[in-house]
Amino acid sequence: MKKWLFVFLCVCFLSQCLSRTVFAEESDQKIAYLYQKGIAEGKIASKLYPYDAFKENYETNQVTYSALKDEFNTSDSYDEWFSESYNYGAFPDGEGHANSELKIEQRSTTSNGNRLKAAIQKGDILIVGGGAGHAAIATTDNYILEMSGSQNFASWFIGGISNNNHQFTKQNWIFGTSNEQGASSAPHIAKWIQLWRMPNQAMAKQCADYADAKFWSSTHSYTKNRHITYRLTSGTLTTDPNYCSKMVFQSFYFGSGSANVIQGFSAALTSILPNALPNLFTNNFKPYKVGTY
Repeated sequence: MKKWLFVFLCVCFLSQCLSRTVFAEESDQKIAYLYQKGIAEGKIASKLYPYDAFKENYETNQVTYSALKDEFNTSDSYDEWFSESYNYGAFPDGEGHANSELKIEQRSTTSNGNRLKAAIQKGDILIVGGGAGHAAIATTDNYILEMSGSQNFASWFIGGISNNNHQFTKQNWIFGTSNEQGASSAPHIAKWIQLWRMPNQAMAKQCADYADAKFWSSTHSYTKNRHITYRLTSGTLTTDPNYCSKMVFQSFYFGSGSANVIQGFSAALTSILPNALPNLFTNNFKPYKVGTY
């Protein structure tokens, strides 16, 4: 009797191991298929976004998907969301990085940040981290405007974060500060940052002026008189509450006036992720990448 019980338990154990192995193989095959699909669509540059980084991003963003799915009432599956809305976790040019890369990257943070600081111009778009990431706009050659958010993920959806629009010198935004006009900034250079620039500089500056007046100070002063709540909500055109990439989008959508700067369909989107921003412009105003820092 004991012999047969032992055999039965061994069979159960081997069966579970085999099932897990088959499941893992099927999962790996699915992820590999999505990776190749992204390359074929031109959304992934394999030399700039290796498979291991892609796999890590795929496996770690299910929580983000679940939270956004409930808020924006999407019927997309995780794979559909990851490929379409999340752009496979890639920057707009197909470059991609996993969070774990930051722990082993040997680049010089100071020299890299100084390169970014020297490159920033009024009207530039800054995209941090790819995927859901973060976005901000340079309202002058020296100041960066953003909806900062917080580390409390739940507050992005429930209640929101009051008075969350912040403006920092590019020095403080890049390298971090504990206090500029009562607000703190994380050292954004700790993550990968891409700088995007609209070729029409007159229009870029016009939209930057709109952003400054609408989302910071109606008189373009150093002290703000606009106080905007951060909260993720469905739709793209309400200005308060707002969130990082939506605010940047609105700066160009509303700031460009009657000019055909942003593609019309974007007004009907339920949400806008940072890495989608450059692809929402019309061809004549489409931003180009200045660099990755």
